[in-house]
Amino acid sequence: MGMKDISDNSKIIIIAVAACLGFIFILQNFEQTSFQFLIWTIFSGPKWIVISLIFVLGLAFGYLIGKKKS
Repeated sequence: MGMKDISDNSKIIIIAVAACLGFIFILQNFEQTSFQFLIWTIFSGPKWIVISLIFVLGLAFGYLIGKKKS
């Protein structure tokens, strides 16, 4: 058992833990919610989808602003 085997196993363990935590996050956030901007309801759905969508939009805007400044 060399160091390569240990690093391969640790990657698999980290991926499995992240998948389990993601699954638990989804199960805990099925409550319906809506994303509102000022007076308009822009999006309505399960809380985990709304949170994920806002997170992805933040990453996209951050990437675009970072690319524009460089």
